[in-house]
Amino acid sequence: MRPLRRPLALIAMTLAMVVSLLPATPAAADPPEVAISVSPSVAYPGDTVTVTVTVTNIHGFTVLNAHARLFGSDPRIPSYTTLTGCSGATGPCVVISDGQGPLGYAAPVGALSGFASATVVFTLALDADAPPGEQILRGDLTGSNYGSEIVSGPALTIITEADAAVGLTATPKLGLLVPKIEFTVRVTGNGPGTVNSATVTTALPPGFGATSSGCSTGPGTVACPFSGIAQGDSATKKFSVPVGLLNIGVPYTFTATRTASSPSDPVSGNDTAVVRCTVVSIVLVNCS
Repeated sequence: MRPLRRPLALIAMTLAMVVSLLPATPAAADPPEVAISVSPSVAYPGDTVTVTVTVTNIHGFTVLNAHARLFGSDPRIPSYTTLTGCSGATGPCVVISDGQGPLGYAAPVGALSGFASATVVFTLALDADAPPGEQILRGDLTGSNYGSEIVSGPALTIITEADAAVGLTATPKLGLLVPKIEFTVRVTGNGPGTVNSATVTTALPPGFGATSSGCSTGPGTVACPFSGIAQGDSATKKFSVPVGLLNIGVPYTFTATRTASSPSDPVSGNDTAVVRCTVVSIVLVNCS
């Protein structure tokens, strides 16, 4: 009996066709020679950020005396940061310079054999006068027998301003026993940064005092502290001013003013709010 060669050949051809139609498994991408990341990517003067630099020897030979280096855009990164930590290095991290002064930071990673990687985390403290805007971070791999190109990485955005807009409203809380005017001080963050802290001081007309659980009161003034107001958000504080028979018939002006804030406030036109109130009687006060 003759073997059934034709059916076997058809089966083999069918299997080959099925295999050819299966999606090909993509080859793993080669790691970049220099990879850079930063956290956080948005910071304020005085903040601390970490910059991670991973270098990979993409060649078959060993890079001797290898270093992972970190640079910045103009201005140079050592001019507005201080290196406070360096992990993953095989020795002390140092400031590197050229003919124009400090240029960046370098971390030794030893002899980097072919296709090996090393990761260094630079910890940087931003100076109080750090420049605003985006600063592009750059890095490279360098050794005594090799040097890569300088690679551009992510941007570190430094924010030095936050507009704190002041508002003041008044609501009479009247009655025969304890007539008073309740004031609400509002601070709105208009950006671009977060209002880390702010103080709004309201000047009271002569003869008036105030009480408050969230603000400091003194002779003729009320000082309300605020903190952590992000762009687009608002925060409020309240204080009350009692009124009496001696206040009847006279218009009074209450002025709330931003007296301090951090970071700096770039807009002065919204730093003050005014409310005028007239005591018509113990049970009637008009405020606008």
